[in-house]
Formats: sequence, structure tokens, C-alpha cells
Amino acid sequence: MENTNAKDFSELTCTNLMIKLKILLNKLSPGDTVAFYATREQVDNTCSPFSGQGYQVTWTEVAANRYLVRIGK
Repeated sequence: MENTNAKDFSELTCTNLMIKLKILLNKLSPGDTVAFYATREQVDNTCSPFSGQGYQVTWTEVAANRYLVRIGK
């Protein structure tokens, strides 16, 4: 697994993850990135809305149903 300061949000519901991400992204400075671990369902339900809002969104599968997601301004 990658060495990163990513938080593990895989236990959150999609709604709670969206709320947490909105709070984190509001505090984010331009050029910074939020990194976290998520499930495939979370990736499907949260990444598209943020990429549509102008954020840079990438994800990489690091294990079965475990993704490292990065969202940046």
C-alpha cells in the first residue's frame, strides 16, 4: 500500500463522506490536495460531483474495493 497521509473514510456513508469532503475542501488552499481511502461505491457517488465543480479528482485502486482518492483545487 502507498505511504501517504490519507485518511480512511471507507466506513462512512456516501452522504457523510460528501459532508466531510465539503468541509475539508472549503478549508483547502489553491494547489493543495485532500487524500483519502474509499470504497468503489463511495468513489462512484462522490468523485463525479466534485470533478463537475472544478476540482481535480483522481483515484487509484490499491486493493480489492479500496481506492486512494485525491481531490485538489
